Amino acid sequence: MTNTDDGTTAGINPVAEILEALMRKHRLNQTDLAHRSGVSQPGINRILKERSKAKQPRRETLEKIAAVLGVTPDQLAGHEPIPARMLNRGVVPVLAWEDLLPGSLNRPGQRGWLACPVEHSDETFALPVLGDAMTGLDGYREGEILFIDPAAPPAHGRDVVVLNGTTALFRRLLVTPEGRFLTTLNPAWPTPIIQLPDDAVFCGTVIFSGRIR
Repeated sequence: MTNTDDGTTAGINPVAEILEALMRKHRLNQTDLAHRSGVSQPGINRILKERSKAKQPRRETLEKIAAVLGVTPDQLAGHEPIPARMLNRGVVPVLAWEDLLPGSLNRPGQRGWLACPVEHSDETFALPVLGDAMTGLDGYREGEILFIDPAAPPAHGRDVVVLNGTTALFRRLLVTPEGRFLTTLNPAWPTPIIQLPDDAVFCGTVIFSGRIR
């Protein structure tokens, strides 16, 4: 398939089928996708209706939509294969800790995909435990895989991932009359408890790691 400057292609248009499958996987409707991508809802609707036409969206449109859905523009256009696991509703992207930092350029799924065994939102991701701050009773092992859901509320006693400036922390949240605190589960950790900074950003709450959390 060869693109031309006007956005047309030779042959059939696979974008509609690929887009529809990815929207199902991420549980997005046209309005949701429009809000997240910046592509208008009528524009998305046109793409979904053009199943038998030899015209594809412009590259800029593909880039905006692909960024939301965790694929490349070429995968969305049908020029590159999409692994079947990326279309399964129960799988989530694996991230590294540096992917949580502002300015990260890694796409969701670039490091792989894992099946999440519990109910979760479409924003859920997997992350390996680093270090031993959270070892101990009811704790975690280094390298253990966390399933983290940004849509799960950060409540008292829940284990959370927090972005504090350019540092990502994995800690247990404590909510007291004196304020909100982050604590480790390792009693030997040098700084076992800190007050949650006002400008800290919650990346998500742990929902599973070998068992429901």
